[in-house]
Amino acid sequence: MKKLVVGIDISMNDFHACIKLRTENDVIKIKGTRTFENTEKGFQEFYSWALKQQKNNYSLKFVMEATGIYYENLAYFLYANDQNVSVVLANKIKNYAKSLNIKTKTDKGDSKMISFGIERKLEEWQPMSPGYKDLRDLCRELLSIKKEKQRAQSQLHALEKSHRKLEVVLKLKREQIEFFEKAIKLIKKDIKAKVNQDVVLKEKIRKIKTTPGLGFETAVILVCETNGFALFNNISQLVSYAGLDVTQNESGKYKGKTRISKRGNTRIRQALYMPSMSAVQANEPIKKLYERVKERNPDIKRKGIVAGMRKLLILAYTLWKKDEEYRKDYDWTQSKKENKSINQIPKKAEPKAPH
Repeated sequence: MKKLVVGIDISMNDFHACIKLRTENDVIKIKGTRTFENTEKGFQEFYSWALKQQKNNYSLKFVMEATGIYYENLAYFLYANDQNVSVVLANKIKNYAKSLNIKTKTDKGDSKMISFGIERKLEEWQPMSPGYKDLRDLCRELLSIKKEKQRAQSQLHALEKSHRKLEVVLKLKREQIEFFEKAIKLIKKDIKAKVNQDVVLKEKIRKIKTTPGLGFETAVILVCETNGFALFNNISQLVSYAGLDVTQNESGKYKGKTRISKRGNTRIRQALYMPSMSAVQANEPIKKLYERVKERNPDIKRKGIVAGMRKLLILAYTLWKKDEEYRKDYDWTQSKKENKSINQIPKKAEPKAPH
């Protein structure tokens, strides 16, 4: 299979690119390596260089590592030019390098590793719609500020209980908390305004909110962090993306602890924790699930909370895809069928993403 793959190791100021060629005889060769600036000018130079290396009838694919936010501008640039782009998680590149027993790490070497798409089939990257991206940025800032406020409140409590506390320090800490509270109110207002601008999105969020335990903010976070659940074809993919999939460690007679992978979107888990705490009290099916898990693990009650988080995520996904409200009389014995592709579940037409 004739194939051309460009591996890109990107950082804040520049990026290293390596082009690999796979011939008709399955021979893999390195065609060239270069460094470019992480700017619009650098993107244009890189794009021209990559196209010059392409031969007739050779497919061209760009592969880059998901390093923070630095890859985004180049990924959007390539997508706008109708190019096939894949964004790979860092742990996949790391494990691939380990499989080849590579011990030296350089930017140039990393770009060669990232071009491993020459050997494997990688999923094509799709950009997030502008509407969901704006909501995602607002929600992430909200989660961040809430965390900072909680930390500041703990620090204030410690200061108030300490010996010979300075009033000026207490005043600064109270002003800091007051700033966080004002910022939280402002962001919440902006989030609500953006949701209200899209009638379809507003209605679908309302339907997700009918689930006992899920509030407005959590529903919005789940939707925008998953690009309106467009990234997934089934529940297993979604659960894995959130890092709520179960991992096992067994070999022969040895049986290790069963736990969630936590290799996924931390913000989804962060957003679901408190709703799950509420759902195990207010949502009868999840309460029963929690009791079953707690009975099997009396010393680790948190496992029941995590099971509730997973179920809330599945419910939000199902209600979004089927465009329905939560039903108290739903037959939970059908839950074994939940892992079927959502495409096999009868549902209404999918709405367009907000712009």
